[in-house]
Amino acid sequence: MELKNLTIAVIGLGQIGASLAAGLMGKVKTIIGFDIEPINEEFCMNAGFIDTSNTLEEICQMADVVAIATPVDQVTQIASRILSASVKPLAVFDVGSTKSIINIVLSTLPERSKFVSSHPMAGSAEQGAVNASASLFRNKLVYICDEHLSSKQAVELVTGLWDLLGARVEFIDSNQHDKLMANASHLPQLVSYALAIASVNRIGSINQTMEAASSGFDSMTRLAKSSASMWLPIVKQNKENILSAIVEFQEQLNRIELAIRQNDDQTLQWLIVQANGIRKAFENQQNQNILNHGKRKVKN
Repeated sequence: MELKNLTIAVIGLGQIGASLAAGLMGKVKTIIGFDIEPINEEFCMNAGFIDTSNTLEEICQMADVVAIATPVDQVTQIASRILSASVKPLAVFDVGSTKSIINIVLSTLPERSKFVSSHPMAGSAEQGAVNASASLFRNKLVYICDEHLSSKQAVELVTGLWDLLGARVEFIDSNQHDKLMANASHLPQLVSYALAIASVNRIGSINQTMEAASSGFDSMTRLAKSSASMWLPIVKQNKENILSAIVEFQEQLNRIELAIRQNDDQTLQWLIVQANGIRKAFENQQNQNILNHGKRKVKN
């Protein structure tokens, strides 16, 4: 089936789900939205992100492809319900940042081959449909995990949709994905929470801290705006990998502390230079991704 003839349903119209809908509007036949918060459905309807809102039962009968953009602890229940309820959906995919547990739970479903485990490396600490953007996934990496568990048709449909959104897809094992996310995504999130709390506790006055806070505090605590409802399930599902990442972070922080205590400028400088190099590598990679995007041919 051609992508332009698809009816897409998006379950969960927060920033990611609403951005999916907004980015696909006009590129597929119909977009259906569903969210337990009426305000998100209403916003998406008024913004023109979705054509209609329907119940999960109706979505099972109407949608060719279903995107699940809920917190990760809801993915398996919703996916199981959709895959078991009807033969209509050709593919069901999620956008969560944990994968191993989700894939294990869904492994026994007869219709498992229609499920595609995906994760876009996009989004911000801002929440809700009001912070959605049709260009959110442009130039962004999307992981598809354990693609051998999914049918060729399902993978091609989901990959095609991410392509329409301007993203680039890479395939990865779910265990490796979760290890990567623990270090590159989940650890920074938890560090941001800890830093926000520590910066106030040390002074004892939130007003004084906020008066003195500037760009450094802003950039380092931006992620602290993210909600517990989103992050508690992630931490639970990726617990062991996150704990390992925290241990490594504590070791590096201890090295910095020891160098300061011992007036070891050479070691401290070496650590800073090493960090400078890692940050530069990140910026170079981001710039390269943008350049590569201009050379890509988007499938229609």
